[in-house]
Amino acid sequence: MQFAFLEDLDAYFCEKYENYDKLCVLEGYVMPTMQASKVDEFGRTRTYTLPAKTMRLALQKNKVDILKKLKEKITDKSFSFSFRPLSFWDRFTGLFAKNTFKKEFLALLGRYNLTIEQAKEGLDVTEDVWKMFLNGAAHPTKNFIFSFALVHHISLDDVKRLLSICYNEFDFTQEKDVIISYLITNSVFNADMVASALKEYKLSNMFIKAE
Repeated sequence: MQFAFLEDLDAYFCEKYENYDKLCVLEGYVMPTMQASKVDEFGRTRTYTLPAKTMRLALQKNKVDILKKLKEKITDKSFSFSFRPLSFWDRFTGLFAKNTFKKEFLALLGRYNLTIEQAKEGLDVTEDVWKMFLNGAAHPTKNFIFSFALVHHISLDDVKRLLSICYNEFDFTQEKDVIISYLITNSVFNADMVASALKEYKLSNMFIKAE
């Protein structure tokens, strides 16, 4: 099924994607001039380097064709694991820390009126791994946090906070991070639409149960 929102997703991707090393080697990409000059108040000519965003795909005249070529080359190399075990020291210090994933996660469930059982629904995670999250023995991976956010309609700010506590963040040099950011920012949580977006960019390693 083809969804109309995919055109808007492509436009967002072209504006936000920051893997310029990957972009500039694609056929049809025209490297912009990165050096400019201006005359200062004393009449002297100053040269300066333009910001990296000058290279973004949105500014390319043939961005549609370049994006098509990029999509053909995308391979999702993100972690296929749902969790990252914590060391004994991390678990011990977590007992006294003000902010931990366990504390923030339980507080978030309260804000979204989710019970622990409801929060697990729709996620492809074993009972043992789920207990590790709740007991503070492991952190979820970025892919698991993304999956949780899409299933339970979590806001972008709350997702960023969960990622930060797990020593992670959105990285717009990664295709998946751009796509997930779009979906959450625009409240695209319909399961078929999410699946369509992931398929369009050949993204996998998510932990959303198939319906």
